[in-house]
Amino acid sequence: MDQVKKLYLIPSDIGHIPDDGIFNKEQREIVFSLKQFIVEKAKTARHFLKESGFPHEMRSVEMLEFNEHNRAESMPEIKQFLQISESIGLMSEAGLPCVADPGHEVVALAHELGYEIVPFYGPSSIMMALMASGFSGQQFVFHGYLPAKTPQKRSALKKLGQRMQREKYTQIFMETPYRSNAMIEDMIAVLPGETKLCVAAEINTPEEFIKTKSLNLWSRSRPDLHKKRCIFLLGS
Repeated sequence: MDQVKKLYLIPSDIGHIPDDGIFNKEQREIVFSLKQFIVEKAKTARHFLKESGFPHEMRSVEMLEFNEHNRAESMPEIKQFLQISESIGLMSEAGLPCVADPGHEVVALAHELGYEIVPFYGPSSIMMALMASGFSGQQFVFHGYLPAKTPQKRSALKKLGQRMQREKYTQIFMETPYRSNAMIEDMIAVLPGETKLCVAAEINTPEEFIKTKSLNLWSRSRPDLHKKRCIFLLGS
């Protein structure tokens, strides 16, 4: 009987690795047994595995990168990798794989090839921000990154604000660290002052900052979010 192939969805840290790591005993044994990984960025994955106590020399570990920059050209190699392997780990740059990264495409392909998909639990900045926001966790929508150019971004923000008011769904989105301050300015410029905004920055690090208040209040006391990793939430 053929052995069932397994794809393990492995979380990584989002800013801080506890002394005993982020894996439980069973997860640790599985991760430490793997020699093949599909990762968003190899350098980050190697560092995380080393910090977690990974027992093997990295030169003996095979890693393929799959991310938003190379997803199209790397997919044939990923498919071949899956076809000849038995147990593979899939890792995101930070947090849970397939959440705010293109790893879902690898998982979809693994399903087609008959893999058993094994998700591990772990940290997610998106879920932690939602937990800490005071907004509804019963109904929410995650939008990923909004458009980079100001006119399109402001138009998207108006639509999110209108949807939040109409449906009462919490609206969650991200921004690249060097544009986080501009995101605050854009929201103050185009959304009603009574709109409630939660800013969750540098979650699970010594610089963690999580605060919810109206845009009227944010406009009087703007935080310095320059180069900080942020999750933004609009809610009621």
